[in-house]
Amino acid sequence: MVFLRIHALKLNNTSTMATIFGIQFGSRFTSTRKFEAALNKERDDFERFNKFEQSQLLSRYLELDELVHSGEFEKKVRELKTARFKDTEQFRQLDQYNTMRSASDIKTYLKFVKTGKADRFKSIETSELFAEFQKLHTFVNSSEFHAEKVKKDFKKSVAFQQLKKYKEISKRPDIRFYLKTKNSGDYKTWLKTEGSDRLKTFFELEAIVQSEEFLQFKAFMEDKKRYKKSQEARLVEEFETLQKNDEIKWYLDKKKNNPFKEIRKWHLTFEDDFDSLRLDHSKWMTGYYWGKALMNETYVLAGENQFFRDENIEMRDSVVRITTRKEQTFGKTWDPVHGFMNKTFDFTSGLISTGQSFRQKHGKFEAKVRFSEAAPVVNAFWMVGEKMVPQIDVFKSSVQKGKVIECGIHSMNGKNEVQHQINPIKGATFKGDYYIYTLEWSPEAIIWKINGLEVNRITNNLPDEPMYLTFCTTLPQAPDERKVPSTLEIDWVRCYQRI
Repeated sequence: MVFLRIHALKLNNTSTMATIFGIQFGSRFTSTRKFEAALNKERDDFERFNKFEQSQLLSRYLELDELVHSGEFEKKVRELKTARFKDTEQFRQLDQYNTMRSASDIKTYLKFVKTGKADRFKSIETSELFAEFQKLHTFVNSSEFHAEKVKKDFKKSVAFQQLKKYKEISKRPDIRFYLKTKNSGDYKTWLKTEGSDRLKTFFELEAIVQSEEFLQFKAFMEDKKRYKKSQEARLVEEFETLQKNDEIKWYLDKKKNNPFKEIRKWHLTFEDDFDSLRLDHSKWMTGYYWGKALMNETYVLAGENQFFRDENIEMRDSVVRITTRKEQTFGKTWDPVHGFMNKTFDFTSGLISTGQSFRQKHGKFEAKVRFSEAAPVVNAFWMVGEKMVPQIDVFKSSVQKGKVIECGIHSMNGKNEVQHQINPIKGATFKGDYYIYTLEWSPEAIIWKINGLEVNRITNNLPDEPMYLTFCTTLPQAPDERKVPSTLEIDWVRCYQRI
């Protein structure tokens, strides 16, 4: 709390001493503009990264990346680029088919069928004429016929009439064709081939090589541009196009470097950019918490020469501005001995805190702040819980020229006495410029940073209770009139919990 104004110079460990020593002897903080730009870029990039990670574009790229680099896909591409038709099973089927089609038995068989001889032969063989011819042929070659033939009156016999009939039918074109064909080599080949496994294999091969599927495959395999026409080529082309996409390249580059390790450690729990027209009273109260909570009134502490008024808190240019003025007002002051007393004040100022809305134990607490005047004008960003101690000073302006600020903690020691672990921080003219003040609080340590540079670390006697944020300007003594009006401006506040 601001009333704890003991300027202890105790440094807590060697690393802190080295840090402060370095700052005192010429080290400089990164400019606030550059540091904030880096913070904002990291936040924006993190949001961009997470959003893009859910995009359809990235999903398609990752899908294609997995596909085109799979062994099965790569094998298919190699086949498309290098495979020859003559190395395929289909080529071997075609070759076997052509070989069989050129064989004399198959050629004779096909010709015998193609010329219609097979069908005519079969038709004659099943005709009534052929049946009659067969019957007569059997008769004229029988012993019965030869017995009749030697008789004197043979020409008058029925046997002779049958012989005449036989000779007549034998001259018929179909019977002559049949008898001639039956004695031919082509017929014998046809008869031997008909119904054979060899012929069955030939026709099976013919069905395969004349199918639309086979012809398409053959044409595809013999096409020198078959890879470029393939689905695989289209997928590879799509993948290579996506590889050149700026957003994908950015994402992959970020992912390769294991990005956002620091930002992933923290979960945002509270923030205010002060972009609204008026102070958000659901987040901020004006005045010390105990006065608002217990009396719904504002008060200040004994020894403070200003009184807090809401009129001194202004929202402008996306900042909240606390102005300290020389003007007379009337209000309450709290004295530990005499209690509340009414008093006339010659100066006014303002205070905002999250005492009624937000408290947190451990985490990261940071704000972008500047102040126009230093001691005896005391500007402070501090944290406290239900009691006056423990208290954490994130920063407090302490030297007139604004080249030194203080940070540290106020706590109770084993003797029930207030212990002040306060360190002065040099290295810049803090007055007049924005700086980003960060407090990282864990069970093991409290670390103070300015524009990302560690300036203090305390590892013992740490607070162990939720605390709220307070920003204010107080006057432990009346300032020279040239010091007022003065301003304390807060551009933004953010708080995080460790994940």
